[in-house]
Amino acid sequence: MIKKYLINFWVWWYGARLREVLQSVYSFWSLTLANLNILAMLSNLFVPMFRDQSITGRVVSIFLRLGWVFGGTLIQIFVTIPSVLIILIWLVLPIVCIYQFILVFI
Repeated sequence: MIKKYLINFWVWWYGARLREVLQSVYSFWSLTLANLNILAMLSNLFVPMFRDQSITGRVVSIFLRLGWVFGGTLIQIFVTIPSVLIILIWLVLPIVCIYQFILVFI
């Protein structure tokens, strides 16, 4: 017979605690997205910066914003990959522990 505390562990790990991990990873991810300001730069790509309506100001602002979007996207990718890995490790960790326990004691 399976003990009740074993079932409670799985409910806690994949229920309540997984929700907390997902919320914290999502809040960190959305904070970096907001701080990098990628979406605002992308939406204002063809708007001149600093109200400089000259041709030079428009061209410089386009290249500056394209560089900002490119660099911010790279940083966001480098934030997204570890975030997804943290979630996957969280999901697989109990199963790996049980597998290792079975290999050692059986």
